[in-house]
Amino acid sequence: MTSLSSFAESSNKSGPVAWRELNESNRAAWIEACKGVKNGIPARTAAKWLIEDKGCPLMLDTIRVQLKNTMDLYVKS
Repeated sequence: MTSLSSFAESSNKSGPVAWRELNESNRAAWIEACKGVKNGIPARTAAKWLIEDKGCPLMLDTIRVQLKNTMDLYVKS
């Protein structure tokens, strides 16, 4: 058995990449959705657009919450 420190040093340090960061197209769609929500489009509508038009594989409620949680990161005031 190895210690936690040894395991941490030898294990894969990168985790899964968020859908919005997989490629430039996804990132642009995410930013557009965040801007839309900031400008009054319901987060649910933006989430449905990401699923139906942009192929986002996440669940609607997950996207809706993440849009609200990441808005400040992707949309400058």
